[in-house]
Amino acid sequence: MRKIIFSVFAVLLLSACTSVKYNGTDTFIKEVDYPPIGAVTTVYVGDSMLQKGNITEENVLVVHNTISGLLYDIPAKSYSQIGFDDKQDFYSATGVIKAALADPITALSLKKQGNAELCVITVFGASSCYNGDYERKKRLSERGNSFQQTLIYSGRVGDKINIGYREFSNNTARPAFNNDVEYDLSNSNIIGYKGALIEIINSDNSSITYKVIRNFP
Repeated sequence: MRKIIFSVFAVLLLSACTSVKYNGTDTFIKEVDYPPIGAVTTVYVGDSMLQKGNITEENVLVVHNTISGLLYDIPAKSYSQIGFDDKQDFYSATGVIKAALADPITALSLKKQGNAELCVITVFGASSCYNGDYERKKRLSERGNSFQQTLIYSGRVGDKINIGYREFSNNTARPAFNNDVEYDLSNSNIIGYKGALIEIINSDNSSITYKVIRNFP
């Protein structure tokens, strides 16, 4: 009889186990082309006047408030996705705190349907699940091929305005390609850089109003 009870318990335990997948995350490429051609736009010193390129994003789980449980505490932070299957997504458990007698942690999991509980998966495949304030979001991916060109307004002195050109690759500035340019508006209110053309409507030392004629190629 004891053998039968033990066998039934073993089957139930096995069926409750979760196998963590380490097949990565989907990535999403978002095109950046700001502002629209012909739109009158106002920005302030230090703001981007013009942006062109693409951003690679990936899925993350954001826990907004620390979730405290009997066995595990899940701090408020972002957790990178490490895999997925048909029913759930898996996230890194780096930073999750376990109680002294709790099993070691291997990952976090969240079922794909809405209002799902966030589960801590142990090295034995067992789950401890909690309700809390969390959501799936997208963030810039360090593994993607993001690239952006931007013009930044740096202010006006007399008839001259100062514009900074910056390039970013994977969210990191490329200093060798950066440049600061001065334009004399007494000669023309049309300025250009690397193929982009902008009509300056009004400017002072705190803001600039302009219209994009042509963005970067």
